[in-house]
Amino acid sequence: MASLRERRRADGTRAFAVLWRDPETGRQTSLTYDDEREAIVAKKLIEAAGGYAAEAARVADAIRKFGPTVAQVVAEHIDLLTAVGTDTRAHYCQQMAAHIVPTLGAFPVSALTYRQVAGWVADMSKKGLAPKTIANVHGLFSASMATAVRLGYRPDNPCAGVLLPKSQSTRDDMTVLTPDEFMLLLSKIPPHYQPLVLTLVATGLRWGEATALTTGDVDLVSRPATIKVTKAWKRDQDRHWYVGPPKTKRAWRTVSLRDDLVDVLSPLVAGKAPGELLFTNTVGAHLQSPRFWTTTWTPALDAARNPRRSDGSPDPDAPRLTKRPRVHDLRHTHASWMIAAGTDLFVLQRRLGHESITTTTETYAHLLPDQQRAAADAASRAMAGLRLHPTGGR
Repeated sequence: MASLRERRRADGTRAFAVLWRDPETGRQTSLTYDDEREAIVAKKLIEAAGGYAAEAARVADAIRKFGPTVAQVVAEHIDLLTAVGTDTRAHYCQQMAAHIVPTLGAFPVSALTYRQVAGWVADMSKKGLAPKTIANVHGLFSASMATAVRLGYRPDNPCAGVLLPKSQSTRDDMTVLTPDEFMLLLSKIPPHYQPLVLTLVATGLRWGEATALTTGDVDLVSRPATIKVTKAWKRDQDRHWYVGPPKTKRAWRTVSLRDDLVDVLSPLVAGKAPGELLFTNTVGAHLQSPRFWTTTWTPALDAARNPRRSDGSPDPDAPRLTKRPRVHDLRHTHASWMIAAGTDLFVLQRRLGHESITTTTETYAHLLPDQQRAAADAASRAMAGLRLHPTGGR
């Protein structure tokens, strides 16, 4: 849309003009720069702004002022974060490098406009990024722009009001097991790992929380018995494992245990020092998710989905699991069972360690049949006396 032309002044110096047509007036407009690099940046920003005169004027002013680039501001924002672990900080740096720097990184942060940010979001969607990924990247970018405002780099946040793509997927990506389906799957899990799988479905703990538990976190004497969640496995910037704090402040919690789970965990606690891991691999070391998935979970799923006789032939009469849950779906299954038993969502929020009740509601509200029934009954009472069957009259 915009073009770049080099011009020679009478004194022999060079000038670089950016030319374009304002979409509202149709008039050709231009901005001139002494520095070719500034002109190239201005051309890109003007195109991203759609060529509108008001935004182009802001671009011109921003280009001529000294100030940090988007990449510099996002990096500064990440460095200034005080409540995140090294794994989260490394993840933010990866997001910045993959999705922000290639498109917006070189631009002066003071020159960004709402239109440009909206275009960036649209481009990510066109590239096929999942709505959740786009929301996460946009969240990092918006927080960085808020930091830019606090530091005086620009007067406002250009991310404000930008609409993000919504997921078109259904709740099918959450796989919830019935008790019978879970027991069928559990029967295919090697005995060494059955206590862990039972604990995951009975408590709703995240994998990193459950596998970081030590015997000192378990109180099997109190009534009810409890587990304290105070830590979780993390990865540092070099992708090495370490034990750090849980995901959020709300994730620090105490979770009550069923009486029958006490019998399962008692042999694991007996004879161990308080600092020893409760759940380990078969050689007593840290149980990592990728290896558990490939060597234990996937074979168990395959066995439950395709039952066979002792001679290895298919057994069409044996119970068969038709679903293919992830390990994380044990957390969803726990939530589903709790809701079915009448657990209040605020209680469930605290048990699962969700930072906000909104997360719990948006994730599990569709599993509340009693509330749906109550809403239908309320609508019936409100509309009592209305005739909903057309009679053909007025």
